[in-house]
Amino acid sequence: MKRNWIFVWLFVFATTFGFATKAIADDWKVQGEFGWFGVGTAYQIEEGHFYWVGEFSGTFFNDEGEGSLFHRAGVKCPAFNDIDINTDTGNAGGYCVITDTDGDQAYLSWENDGTAASGAGTFSYTGGTGKYQGIKGENTFVGVTQVNWADGTATGFATWNR
Repeated sequence: MKRNWIFVWLFVFATTFGFATKAIADDWKVQGEFGWFGVGTAYQIEEGHFYWVGEFSGTFFNDEGEGSLFHRAGVKCPAFNDIDINTDTGNAGGYCVITDTDGDQAYLSWENDGTAASGAGTFSYTGGTGKYQGIKGENTFVGVTQVNWADGTATGFATWNR
C-alpha cells in the first residue's frame, strides 16, 4: 500500500512539473511588433545579388501594452541578409539582445527565408539575465523591409507570434 502512494505522489509531481514547464514556456511567447532600422555594409556578389552584414535595432511593442513582457524594450540584432533581386529571394539570420527598462536582457537566435522584401522565420531564446535567466522557447515572426534608403540603410518591422 505504501508503495502505491509513492507512485501516486510521483505521478502528481511529474504531472504538475510538466504543466508548470509548459506554462513558463508559453509565458515567453510574446505577440507584438518590432520596429527596426538596419545599418551595415552591403556587398554586391553579382548584378542584383547583395550580401548585407550589420545590425537591426529598434523597439519592441507588446500587443498587451503597458507592463507586459518586453513592452518598449530595446532590441539590437547583429545579422546578415542575403538578398537576390534577380530571383526575388532572401534569407537572413543572426542574434538579438533584448534589454527591458529594468536592464534585464534576453538573448535569441533567429533565421528567416522569403522574398527580397519579406520573409517568415523562427527565433529561439538562448539565455538571459535577471528575470530572463533560463528563458527558453521557440517563436515565429515575419520580417518586412519597408524602405531601402539611398544611403544603404533600411527601415522595417517584424511581427512576432502573430
